[in-house]
Amino acid sequence: MVIALSILNVLLALVFVFAGATKAFQPIEKLAVKMPWVNDFSTRNVRLIGWAELLGGMGLVLPGTVGLGILQLVAAVCLAILMIGAAIWHLRQKDTKGAIPSIVLAVLLAVVALFMVA
Repeated sequence: MVIALSILNVLLALVFVFAGATKAFQPIEKLAVKMPWVNDFSTRNVRLIGWAELLGGMGLVLPGTVGLGILQLVAAVCLAILMIGAAIWHLRQKDTKGAIPSIVLAVLLAVVALFMVA
C-alpha cells in the first residue's frame, strides 16, 4: 500500500508541477486556446494559481525526501482545497465537463492526505 501511495503522490506531483508551470509561464493568449477560463481572470490571478499548483506539486514530494512529511500533508490538503474551488467555479459556469478533472484530482489528493494521517 505504501508503494501505491508513493506512486500516486509522485503522479499527482507531476500533474501539478506541469499544470502549474504552464499557467505560471505561458502567455495568457496561448493558455486561452486550451483553457478558456483564463479569460475570466486577471493575468495576475492566473499566474497566482499557476504558482500555487507548481509549489503545491513540489510540496507533495520534496518534503518527504528530508523527513518533513507533515509538509506533504499540508500540500495535499491545500491542493485539494484549490481543486474544490476550481470545481465549484466550473459548476457555477455550467461547465460540468471542466469540473470533472478538478473533482477527480481533489478526491485523489484527499486519499493521499488521509493515508498520510493514518
